[in-house]
Amino acid sequence: MTSDAEPTNTVDESGNKTGLWREADDHGGTVIGEYRDGERHGTWRHLFTNGQRRAEGTYERGRLDGDWVWYRRDGTLMQRGSFHDGEKHGRWQRWSTQGALLDEGDFDRGKKVGVWVQYLPDGTIKKTTAHRVASA
Repeated sequence: MTSDAEPTNTVDESGNKTGLWREADDHGGTVIGEYRDGERHGTWRHLFTNGQRRAEGTYERGRLDGDWVWYRRDGTLMQRGSFHDGEKHGRWQRWSTQGALLDEGDFDRGKKVGVWVQYLPDGTIKKTTAHRVASA
């Protein structure tokens, strides 16, 4: 997605959304990104009603895929994590409104795995929890 381009909100001859779009999101703000063959693709930005960035990340063939970052209305970092084929996958971290790391850990195809750590406001460890992948 190029930052200079204006969303066109067009559909192709088959009626599929195509190109750069701007749409209302479920939180009252706006989402901006590209459609390919009727599916979200590439980088998408979610904006608060005042135009500030709320979240940003990528889609692949209509599914969340890659790194995503969420922000609070005041612009501070809220959380960051990765997706693979629509599921949480990889490292996730969340921060308090004061900017202190709250917790962090890993996901494997939507399930918490490994050691998750919760932190106190001063950065010391509050709690650790070990997770393992359930057998199929």
